[in-house]
Amino acid sequence: MNNLPYLLALNRIAGAGPKIVARLRQKWPDLSHIFQLKSHQLRACGIPEILANRISQFDLRSVEEDLLWAEHSKCHLVSIESPDYPPLLKEIPDPPTVLYAQGNLHALLHPAIAIVGSRKPSVTGEKNAFEFGRNLARAGLAVISGLALGIDAKAHQGCLSINGITVAVMGTGINHIYPRRHQKLADDIQQNGLIISEFPLKTPPKAGHFPRRNRIISGLSLATLVVEATIRSGSLITARLALEQNREVLSIPGSIHNPAAKGCHYLVQQGAKLVTQVEDILEELHIYNPIKAPELSNPSSGLASEAQKLVKFLGFDLSTVDEICKRSGLTIENTSALLAELELQGVVQAVMGGYIKV
Repeated sequence: MNNLPYLLALNRIAGAGPKIVARLRQKWPDLSHIFQLKSHQLRACGIPEILANRISQFDLRSVEEDLLWAEHSKCHLVSIESPDYPPLLKEIPDPPTVLYAQGNLHALLHPAIAIVGSRKPSVTGEKNAFEFGRNLARAGLAVISGLALGIDAKAHQGCLSINGITVAVMGTGINHIYPRRHQKLADDIQQNGLIISEFPLKTPPKAGHFPRRNRIISGLSLATLVVEATIRSGSLITARLALEQNREVLSIPGSIHNPAAKGCHYLVQQGAKLVTQVEDILEELHIYNPIKAPELSNPSSGLASEAQKLVKFLGFDLSTVDEICKRSGLTIENTSALLAELELQGVVQAVMGGYIKV
């Protein structure tokens, strides 16, 4: 008995969600029987009329494209009945019926942490996502995210920077990379990790698909780390789903003046673990695998004394040149020259509107 073609078919039928499919599998262990029944026979078994009509009229030849796709190198179809299906994902209330996967399928066997956050993060948020992605990989954990702009991309890139394993969960068909500018990132992820989707091939981006894919991001993960997020954001949806799946929620605090940090602060108020370093995550999850971080030199050690003094007048929040002048008592000319020197040394970074300490 091979139910894969019929699970692929049900995955393409509107209204045949994971919970419906679970009931159908319970009633018909051999799913081929469903597609041999007429609409009135399906209705007599308790299937709603609209869904019964769609099943009885479905052309099974349409799944041949999926089966042919899976014959290509590194392309995989993983159904809910497959031994390769991630055990952690199967525990959630509505596990996807089918996963389209491309890359290294063994990536799903690694314990993983989800990293999510804003599509328009601050410079600090981007840095945090990259560093946490890299250090989680260094600790032997996989990083799960959504291939989106902003925090997602930085988390994937941080993991890839040391050849770690990262998994991108897509809200489109697996052969429809979105956003398009992340095609190279998707290619890089597949070298050691995996891109996956529950949506049929060629599915375009639709607003409703992304909240739906979030349950897979959290479902594949031991915990979800929110780096930066507003109160009304998809990242907080992922955090809520993680709680519903009985998974840990972790949050990085930010500036009280940063609107993108308000969601993180809200999560902490609601009981999420406040995280400032990767060791906090390992401790929370009882993973005792110390990180051997590379030795970093102090970039300010070789600076001229005037530049060193200027550093203390900058914070990790944005400071304008005028504000730095007022704090330091220096002229605009001297301040600008010292800031240029600090930027060359990698101590500060020029951003829109001013400077921040790196």
